[in-house]
Amino acid sequence: MLAGRKDPELGGDRAYIDIVGLNYYFHNQWWYPSRRKIPLGHKFYRPLNEILSEYYTKYGRPIMIAETGIEDDERPSWLNYVCEQTRAAIEAGVPIIGACLYPIANHPGWADNRHCHNGLWDYPNDRGEREIYQPLADELARQIAAFNVMRAPAAQVPRAESIGSPERPGCR
Repeated sequence: MLAGRKDPELGGDRAYIDIVGLNYYFHNQWWYPSRRKIPLGHKFYRPLNEILSEYYTKYGRPIMIAETGIEDDERPSWLNYVCEQTRAAIEAGVPIIGACLYPIANHPGWADNRHCHNGLWDYPNDRGEREIYQPLADELARQIAAFNVMRAPAAQVPRAESIGSPERPGCR
């Protein structure tokens, strides 16, 4: 509708779309109508790079992975998967302009107020400091380095070694 393809009388037009933002989580692929998740590696699971390519083909606009993340110990491996797939899409010609690790800090559950361990940093302690989840910080540093290899020096993202460093107040 926004692009004017469906219900054009509403005034949509391709010109209104400059970036396509996609959220991508581990539970985004599922069976209908049961909503049972299709696991990564299953023969019916579609690799993220194919989905990114499909959306670029459909809309012809740069892609932003607006949100991605997972809970608990799977955080580093999920980030690795999303980043590898993003690099594969970029190498295939899909203009990916960024990705957002979400959430960046652990938070209470939406429906049950539980402590969700899905961020890079935990809840603040009494001094306001947040403990970093080091396995995810290490993976994030590896991924930043891998993306920097793909980019010209002027387009590099922040230095990997600055993640959670003393130079970044409140981030440990």
